[in-house]
Amino acid sequence: MRWLLPSLLLGLLLLAATVPMTDAAAQAGALGDPTEPRRIVATVVTRSDDGRVFCAIWGARDGYPTRREHAVGQAMDRTIEGHRAHCVFEDVPPGEYALAAFHDENANNDLDRNIFGIPSEGTGASNDAYNAFGPPSWDDARFLFGRTEQTRQLRVHIHY
Repeated sequence: MRWLLPSLLLGLLLLAATVPMTDAAAQAGALGDPTEPRRIVATVVTRSDDGRVFCAIWGARDGYPTRREHAVGQAMDRTIEGHRAHCVFEDVPPGEYALAAFHDENANNDLDRNIFGIPSEGTGASNDAYNAFGPPSWDDARFLFGRTEQTRQLRVHIHY
């Protein structure tokens, strides 16, 4: 009985000493392998191999998805093979992002629109966000690229 209190105190002391070490080790591993590139890879699915695919990612709601100059990364003019194109964004820091893509079927480097301003070429977004009456919202398309992720794979289906 008289050894119970000292043994209990010693056990608590040892436990308290290991908590900071495990926390520091967890924090060191939380950033992932610093030698590996951090990237977002989007596989864009199209209805044909004609033309090219243009992709961009935004790190904030501002300008998404219509103002490319607000995008934090662009992978433009991707060739299509087997109804798929791959857009790769390198050295991406952790954060919230949304991706938008369009299928430039006639390869004129522009998203063609009809007389009402509605795209006549296919468009797509991350999370397969879609809005029949306008561009998809940031909230529907956004995704979190976490601190521990080295690569995030996205699949984007183009809607025509």
